[in-house]
Amino acid sequence: MSTGRVVIVGGGFAGLSAAYTLMKRGITPLLLEANERVGGRGRGERVDGFSLDMGAFVFTSTYDTAFRMCEELGLPLVPSMMKFGHHRNGRWVTTTPDQSLWNFIRHLRTAITMGFLSPAGMRAGFKVMREIHRQAEYMSFASDSPIAEIDDDESFGDYMQRLNVPENLQLTLEAPLKMILGDPRPAGQALMRAYIGETMLHEGQVSMPERGIGSLSETLATYCADAIRVSTPVRKVVVADGSATGVVTDGETIEADAVICAVPGTKVADLIPDLPAETRRALGTVSYSTGCRVVIGLDRSPLPPGWHGALYPEDDDAPLLLDRTAFLPSCAPPGKGILDLLIGRDRAKELIPLDDEEIKREMLGAARRNAPPGSALPGDDEGLFYRVYRWEEALCMGTPGMLAAVAKIPEQLAGRIDNLFLAGDYMAVPSVNGALSSGQSAAIEVADLLAAHVS
Repeated sequence: MSTGRVVIVGGGFAGLSAAYTLMKRGITPLLLEANERVGGRGRGERVDGFSLDMGAFVFTSTYDTAFRMCEELGLPLVPSMMKFGHHRNGRWVTTTPDQSLWNFIRHLRTAITMGFLSPAGMRAGFKVMREIHRQAEYMSFASDSPIAEIDDDESFGDYMQRLNVPENLQLTLEAPLKMILGDPRPAGQALMRAYIGETMLHEGQVSMPERGIGSLSETLATYCADAIRVSTPVRKVVVADGSATGVVTDGETIEADAVICAVPGTKVADLIPDLPAETRRALGTVSYSTGCRVVIGLDRSPLPPGWHGALYPEDDDAPLLLDRTAFLPSCAPPGKGILDLLIGRDRAKELIPLDDEEIKREMLGAARRNAPPGSALPGDDEGLFYRVYRWEEALCMGTPGMLAAVAKIPEQLAGRIDNLFLAGDYMAVPSVNGALSSGQSAAIEVADLLAAHVS
C-alpha cells in the first residue's frame, strides 16, 4: 500500500496496538518511544527463569481486544477465579467470587465480618447490586462499552453516601480498589462501579497470558520491531494550518502525514500546544494513581494453599499481596514462587523516593505485622532476587465526568486537526483493554484516512 508516513508517539500498549494494527493493514509506521524499552505500564521482565510483570497484571472478563490480540499472537490465556484473604477486625476471612447460595452459606462468617448482613448493610448492598445488574451493559471494560453515557459529576464517595452504605460495607467495597488504585472516593462513580461490577456480574473471572501480561507487550514489540525507535523522546507535535505536519525530537523534526499521540492523558496538552480549548479542558479531567510494586522470587509458595492474594483494608501501610504462581505456574521454575506486593494511595508517594532495599523492607514489614495464617512470607534478607517498580502514574482514575468529557474529543478534533488521533487508556474505559482498543481504533481511522488520500 502506498502511503505517507504515520508517526506514533509513545510505545505503551496504546502505541504498540496502533503499530500492530497498521502493520496488519500493510502500513509500517514510525513509533517513537522515550525510554529504552517499549511496553509502558505493561512491561515485563525475565529474571533467572522467572517471568515478572512490572505494572499491569490481570485481564478481566470483558477485555475483548486483549483476548483477540493474544489469540492472534499465539499467547495462551490462563483463566482463574481468585480466592482472597481479607484481614478484618483483627482476623482473617476468605472470599471467592462464586455467587452461588452454597458459597454464600459457606462464607457466612465472612459476610457478617464484611458488613453485608447488618440491616443497613443488607439494604445498601441490595441497592448497589440492583443498580449494577440493572446497568449491566454499562458495567464493562469492552471496546464498545457505553459506560461514558452514565458518567456524571457524582464521585464514588458521594454515590455511597447517597445510597447510605454503612462504613463497614464501604470499606469492603473499596478494599480492592484502594489497594491498587488509591483512594476511590474522589473518582467518578461510573468507573469505580464498573470495577465492582466486573466481579459481581462475571463471578470474578480473570485471565492472563501464561507468562504474564508482560509477554503481550514483548510479543507486540517483536511483531512491530521494524517500526520502533526507542530512546527518542518527542518534544512537540507540530500543527500548522489545521494539520499535524510532524513531530520534534531532540535531534530532528520528523515529517508526518498522520500522527497518533499515545502518551498518558496528562502529557498530551504539553506535547500538542495547538489543541482546541475544549479538548484541553477534557484532558484536564484525566488523572492517574501512584503505585509501587515489589516482586520477590522465592523457593516456596508465600501464601496459604489455595490463596491467590491477601488484602489489608484497615491498614493504609500494608500492601496487597499476590502469589503469582498460584494462578500462573509457568511464571516460575518448578517448585518456586513469586510474591508480588502492590500499594497505591499516599503510601506509594511516601515510598517512591526511598531506595529499593528500604521500600522492600517497609512493605514486607507491614505485611508481616498480620501475616496470613499458614503463610511463608519472606524475611527482609530472604528471597532468590527482588525487583522494585515505581509508577508515578500507575492507573487512570479520572475525576467524575472524565469518561463523558473524553468521549467528545474525537468530534472536537474532527474538521480541525483531521490527521491527529489520540490513543491511550483514558480514551476508552481506563484499563489495558482500553489502551489496546483505543490504539486499534486510532490506527483503523489513520489507515482509512490514508487510503482515501491514495484513492
